[in-house]
Amino acid sequence: MAATGFPVPDPAVPSTSQIAALRADKLVLRNSVIVCWITVLAGALAFFLGICAAILCVVSLFPLNHLLHGGLKDACWWGFSALVFVAGGGRGWSAGRSMREYQVALDESGVNFNLGTRKEPSDLFLPWDQVSAIKRKRTGNVQQFWVEGKDGSEARFSSYTFFRPMKVARKIAERAGLTIQKF
Repeated sequence: MAATGFPVPDPAVPSTSQIAALRADKLVLRNSVIVCWITVLAGALAFFLGICAAILCVVSLFPLNHLLHGGLKDACWWGFSALVFVAGGGRGWSAGRSMREYQVALDESGVNFNLGTRKEPSDLFLPWDQVSAIKRKRTGNVQQFWVEGKDGSEARFSSYTFFRPMKVARKIAERAGLTIQKF
């Protein structure tokens, strides 16, 4: 039985695997600028609401004869609301600002992680042959990923680092030729 119609491989053209073809294209993964700015603006809005709640806390204490008729209870609730809003606003503001800087660059030589800020850069480069494992752990709504090197170095990122961390891990796994391990 003869197979006809199949092309004969040309010895002058090198054969590349799918992984080698993927590695040939440079890919830089970043967070969406729009989503980062929305997070920063949500943090600023929460901070503003915290200031408004603090003002309402002070206002609910006066007049003083109103304290016995629920004014103290209202002041406590507004004070607690002010603390929660200010803390959440600060966290949203700092998370949105730092998430703008994070990026992962994939090219033919390896993966380069930049998970720091401009003031405190945190770079790690792993060649493709040095990537030993990609691990995943889910705790509640937070997905955590570890990309480990054979020399013991590792890069950690989560849903607090990237808005879509599974996409980042899948791109690294398909270019490294590894699977994502759950633990």
